[in-house]
Amino acid sequence: NSRYSHGDLPPVLDLEPSEAQIRAVGGEKVLLARARLWLEAVEKQWGVRPILYVSQSFINKHLSETDTKTDAGYIKKNYNIWIARYGEYKPDVHLVFWQLSPDGRVAGIKTPVDINIFNGYATAFHKTFSGQK
Repeated sequence: NSRYSHGDLPPVLDLEPSEAQIRAVGGEKVLLARARLWLEAVEKQWGVRPILYVSQSFINKHLSETDTKTDAGYIKKNYNIWIARYGEYKPDVHLVFWQLSPDGRVAGIKTPVDINIFNGYATAFHKTFSGQK
């Protein structure tokens, strides 16, 4: 249950399953089919394309497919990615945000925080997100 307003970032699907969790839902194909279903349902409901948050290792293992007839290939081609990668920057996806550190420091916050960077300049950020429904 959520609300979405003009100027908000699009909804984000945080997909960080363990291998045991992937097996428990029925395997990779079932997981990716359910992820695609969620992404498409949210896009239809809100009129905005959601973002997929995953790790580089998840992309390498589960989204390496390029055939857009598969759920993996379709997701990779059609959805923006917010990637958690704590090191070298080498995604082959539509990268919109890069989480480069899980333990950054920000003035006014006492505990470590994630540090994320938008993949572009301020004008691209506003163009990408201000036109959302």
